[in-house]
Amino acid sequence: MSDKPNIREDKLKEYLIQNRSYSLYENDDRSIELHFSPEMPEAIAHFPNGEPVEHIMYGFIDNGTIYFTKFKTVSSLGETETELEGEDDPVMLWLQFI
Repeated sequence: MSDKPNIREDKLKEYLIQNRSYSLYENDDRSIELHFSPEMPEAIAHFPNGEPVEHIMYGFIDNGTIYFTKFKTVSSLGETETELEGEDDPVMLWLQFI
């Protein structure tokens, strides 16, 4: 599974403590959802119709590592979903900065 974008569970949880605009939900089957809405002024300026945008990342936990498999964006324009293909998927580059 190392071909999927991933991050150590403890590292992501530490990041979430410092960034309260993120919420992590763990399901009984070890699947996860990470929800967040950009709050930076440069992102807010580009919200469609001035409405917030929510991003949801889907994945699962395996042996202390979270692997992401899908990225979903929900906005006033509707929903888009992207299946995450590889570890270096451009949607997931932000993981490198955590």
